[in-house]
Amino acid sequence: MLNKDYINFLKKQNILILGATPRSGISIANVIYDINKSENININYALSDSKEKEKLNLKDLKDKNAKLFLGNQNSSIINDITLIITSPGIPQSISLIKEAKKRKIKIIGEIEFAYNLLPKRNYIAITGTDGKTTTVNLIYNIISSYKKARLLGNVGNTFSKEIENIEEGEDIILELSSFQLETIENFHPHISAILNIAEDHLDRYKDIEDYFNAKKNIYKNQNENDFLILNYDNIFTNRLFNELEKNKEKFNILTFSTKNKNATIYYYNEEIFYQNKKLFSIKKRKLFGMHNVENILASILICLKNNIPIEYIENAINNFNGIEHRLELVDTINNVMYINDSKATSMNSVMSALKSFDKNIILIMGGRNKNIDFSPLNDIIKERVKKLILIGEASDILNDMINFENKIIIKDFTDAFNYASSFAISGDIVLLSPGCASFDAFENYEERGKYFKSLVYKLKNNI
Repeated sequence: MLNKDYINFLKKQNILILGATPRSGISIANVIYDINKSENININYALSDSKEKEKLNLKDLKDKNAKLFLGNQNSSIINDITLIITSPGIPQSISLIKEAKKRKIKIIGEIEFAYNLLPKRNYIAITGTDGKTTTVNLIYNIISSYKKARLLGNVGNTFSKEIENIEEGEDIILELSSFQLETIENFHPHISAILNIAEDHLDRYKDIEDYFNAKKNIYKNQNENDFLILNYDNIFTNRLFNELEKNKEKFNILTFSTKNKNATIYYYNEEIFYQNKKLFSIKKRKLFGMHNVENILASILICLKNNIPIEYIENAINNFNGIEHRLELVDTINNVMYINDSKATSMNSVMSALKSFDKNIILIMGGRNKNIDFSPLNDIIKERVKKLILIGEASDILNDMINFENKIIIKDFTDAFNYASSFAISGDIVLLSPGCASFDAFENYEERGKYFKSLVYKLKNNI
């Protein structure tokens, strides 16, 4: 049952949905359309987008007569607007939003909109630079083996798209990006986590602190009954932990670590310890890399605080195969492993991927840079990479940043793969870990990863 009070609030608004994207803007419009129909009311709304109609995918928009402001987004379109709901991809720095703020028009995002329609539920919210998708999928696997749960947000379906299907008693697990967290007002998770912070999206934020501040919104409404979980080993989240502890914040702050036994939960010699007591072994896990041990620790702690029995947690963790596009073993051909890590769109995620394999890595890297400095990769590339292949828009920039003798620029993705597969010999690892966004050549990282996999399957079929 959707929140009647919030529906009554929406009835009094003249709403502009900013960004006519299928995942967010159109989902929001469809929810309002369904509410109007089921409640026999008229919530006024319109959609706007800087793209022209022929460049948009509007086929899923239920209201074929919806008011649209497309193309040039001048300030006249907000003259009668009282509420703006933004899609995550729209920066708060655009002129239309700046003008709306001057006029004191209320601005929220898709997560806030959906939450206000369904506030009294058990929310588990995960953010961070890397590891979010693996962690939320692992949490979902654990919880859903014991009770009803739904995984939404920045992975799978958007929150608003599923809001009318969510059942009573379901735990709602949300993967949240900094973009989604920028416009939080009332959103209140029972358990939240910031997995780590590293340079990312610096094409949108002025610096890493600005980016981190957006992430911090995840816990702004938490209280003494709630839990915030932080990475003890990450410099930014450790600093935050110390600040919050010093300020004696009202919510409960817990930590995880692969290095320090002072954390609430930690890893040592393939064993998991919680409050200094051994829980179980994870030596049978199927996930590559120490960064995935961090994801496992965060998942265990979240599920413990969500009252999931330990046997369900242990079983799900040791049987979890990982997720598509994140250090995914596509196939082994002639004793060469082909690893799809298309979801790696930051320096830190490439670092984690490289740490997962000792040597003989043929690394395919590049795409569209997000103003990230990749020079910290120099040492580990020299240590573990056999050949570096730079692709896409960022190839020249990466070439300047990475001081490595055995590198080559091959801008075309297919040509780069063909070179890698012909160069590889038995015992090598062909690793797609781009470190960059996909938008120079693909719709998203999923499309890029699927294309990489298709090239692997084609190679195998041709042998």
